[in-house]
Amino acid sequence: MSGKSRSGLIIFGAILVLLFAGIAVAQGIGNPSVPSGDIALVEEVPDGFGDITKDEYDRTFLQTWNRGGLKEAPEPGDNQYEQIKEAAINDLLDQAWLTGEAAELGVTATEREIDNEFETIRQDQFPDDASYEKFLKDSNFTNEEVLDRVRLQVLSRKIEDQITSDVSEVPEDQIEQFYENSRENFTTPETRDVRLIVAGNQADADKVEAALDESSEDSDYARLAKQYSTNGSSSQGGKTVATEGSFPDPAGSEVMSAEEGAVLGPIEAGGDFYFFKVNKINPEETQTLDDVRQQIRQQLLPTLQQQAMSDFVAEYNSKWTSRTFCADDYTVARCSNFKGDGRLESADPACYEEGAADADPALTCPAAVGLRAPQDPGGSSLDPFNQSGGANRPQGPVPAGDAADAAAAAGAVPDAGAGAVQQVPAQ
Repeated sequence: MSGKSRSGLIIFGAILVLLFAGIAVAQGIGNPSVPSGDIALVEEVPDGFGDITKDEYDRTFLQTWNRGGLKEAPEPGDNQYEQIKEAAINDLLDQAWLTGEAAELGVTATEREIDNEFETIRQDQFPDDASYEKFLKDSNFTNEEVLDRVRLQVLSRKIEDQITSDVSEVPEDQIEQFYENSRENFTTPETRDVRLIVAGNQADADKVEAALDESSEDSDYARLAKQYSTNGSSSQGGKTVATEGSFPDPAGSEVMSAEEGAVLGPIEAGGDFYFFKVNKINPEETQTLDDVRQQIRQQLLPTLQQQAMSDFVAEYNSKWTSRTFCADDYTVARCSNFKGDGRLESADPACYEEGAADADPALTCPAAVGLRAPQDPGGSSLDPFNQSGGANRPQGPVPAGDAADAAAAAGAVPDAGAGAVQQVPAQ
């Protein structure tokens, strides 16, 4: 991974990624008021992390547009401004949600764990102190803020480990069902040990046939294969293994239907002349369930762990959305008091007019709801200090799926349509 520092974003591993478009979510009854001076309130988050202040938002907004590579902050009303605003709010909500979830699960990050993670990231991303200091300056992060992000990464990884480690067994009925549905995968088809000669022309075929009429011992096949055969088995004394479809018909079908000890040939197929001697028939064999039980278990366990994470993600998203309340000018789809119409701000307004697509075939309209596939647990290839650029958020549990989607989800950079999507945790 490159150690060259570029002005860009900070990211620590994979982030909480399930992306949902800005659709309306159920609103709570009797929503609490957001305290004066705050932009959002997330209930049941300890140590004041649920009170997101305007000062915190202003600083995160500054960091977000700097990390996005913009030379100047966009002005209110500009499309980029709205995208960065939403990215900043989501960044702060990520921190509050993850902190609250870790507290509820009893997951903590020790100073030693944070320091070790930080040193690993720093050594991997920056060749020297100067490059790290440049990163801090360019991104408007302090060292303490970097350590806060590292803490979130440690917490996220521990949450993921806790959820998946709770699933350690595969129910026997699932193993049995998988075996019955995939029995062919545990079956070795019939094969035949044969001696083979493939003559490439009629003259050679006549010579081989005359010789085998006198004697058809294995040694004769070996000698004649070496002298006349165009098949690769000539170097193996004519030895080969025949399986269904391994030779063109009618040669292939005849050798697979012949009895053990049969001598066949010449059989013309595909312009060549085949001579076979069937030395042994190896019947089809299916492994028993006992033979493959452990193999099936190892195959199914990651899927069950992934499902456990998916279930956790759904509950996490619903729970923390219901606890999140945002001030009027700062609502995003992750706020329980968010009101949306399913329209993407980045879309041409004409997209939502009846018959628009038929009237203007050149009009390109996005889907009203976009859902990205999640990434495999622990499978992030994103560089923690994001030397490749792009706006990102703190580490979170990541579900299975595509790494590129996780990368796209890592942050709402100004040209990535951040205003149209929201981030919520996944495994």
